Amino acid sequence: MSEKCLCPCCGQPLPPRQRAGVWLPAKKAEIFDFINKHPGVTAEGIAAQCYPDGEDKINLVRSHIHQINCMLAATDTRISGNEPKSRGEYQVIREEA
Repeated sequence: MSEKCLCPCCGQPLPPRQRAGVWLPAKKAEIFDFINKHPGVTAEGIAAQCYPDGEDKINLVRSHIHQINCMLAATDTRISGNEPKSRGEYQVIREEA
């Protein structure tokens, strides 16, 4: 029997914890999944994919990435954009213990 996680506020089922064991809200999950599927993507590329309305959302994307990393702080997974020779190109990093 699979265990279902419920929202503590409204009691609705939450999506599976597939992102390093941390539940992420919908937009953050979309950004995490996009970076995971497209390592080396820039903030501009993420904004174009996740916010197709054409508005400049680069700073919003960077803010989401920072918040995702805060949520992932207790795990061995993070989003990095500051690796040597790839500054500004985001990728999901899983550190080995």
